[in-house]
Amino acid sequence: MKNKIITLLCLSSLSVFSGCGVFKPGYIDHGPPVAAAWLQKPGATPEEIADAYYKCEERYSDDPKLDIHVRENIIFKQRFCVEDQGYFPKDGTRAIDACKNYRNPKVPICEARGAYN
Repeated sequence: MKNKIITLLCLSSLSVFSGCGVFKPGYIDHGPPVAAAWLQKPGATPEEIADAYYKCEERYSDDPKLDIHVRENIIFKQRFCVEDQGYFPKDGTRAIDACKNYRNPKVPICEARGAYN
């Protein structure tokens, strides 16, 4: 029991000193950036970018309860769906290039798109 209490105290102090769970006055969590903040297509409006992104998100809906490898495949399906419509990340990272970081096990959609050749 004593070890559990010490572990709990250590974790609590770690979160306090690291800033976890501590909000500054006036802090507002805005959530993840909208699609238009990280996707681009020449001549596209932010609304068009959002529509394309959400269309792909609805087509390949993600469930946090799924196995991590199934979720990786869904996320890459969403990325390829957006790229197939001509929308690309502003940082230039293509889905096919990002696939190469996932080799064990291989992501099925990445393998189908030829990422591992």
